[in-house]
Amino acid sequence: MTHLFAAGSAFLALILPGYAPSSTSVVLSTGASAYGQTVTASATVTTAPGPPQGDIVFAVDGLQLKANLPASGTATIVLPKLLVGQHPVTATYVPQFPDVQQGSTSPARAWGVSPVRTQLQVRVIGRGARIPTSVEVRAAGDFGTRPTGRVRVLLHRRGGGDVTRVGRRLSTAGVVLAELGKLRQGRYRLEVTYVGDSQHLREVSVGRFYVRRR
Repeated sequence: MTHLFAAGSAFLALILPGYAPSSTSVVLSTGASAYGQTVTASATVTTAPGPPQGDIVFAVDGLQLKANLPASGTATIVLPKLLVGQHPVTATYVPQFPDVQQGSTSPARAWGVSPVRTQLQVRVIGRGARIPTSVEVRAAGDFGTRPTGRVRVLLHRRGGGDVTRVGRRLSTAGVVLAELGKLRQGRYRLEVTYVGDSQHLREVSVGRFYVRRR
């Protein structure tokens, strides 16, 4: 009788819906990143009995990203590049055979995105007293993002008191050209300021150059 009961229990285990419970957890490569930085999420599923078979659906800010669950029980994806702010991430296990294994959802993991540092490349074009001088500025985030907004150029001639101020808006490619006109011979201090936007930090670049008589 004991053997018949045990065999009957095993049979019921195979046919009862949601017989095998599951547990899902999710971890992030980092919980605090800068805008544009690559962040991955890894979900791990355990079932009793196992192994788990099915898919993982990652959810963040209303977006759903599906990944097949390999034999290891862990699936990893690259999260989308989201704007500055807080973005909770969850993972849900969707079993291939829901009559045998239960699905489960992980607790949410906090992911905070902060403004990224801005890199400036400054090039002075034309350094002769008889030809126009201009300043080309290229701005980019640390992880390849494109800043928006304005750039201010401040030029001061050493010993002469000459000050030139130019403001320009970055193009969609993150470039601006500030035309300074013809400058007098002498040494100049150049200060370029990117004022920043909601995703990129303010940055200042200071340099010096000499205008020669040609």
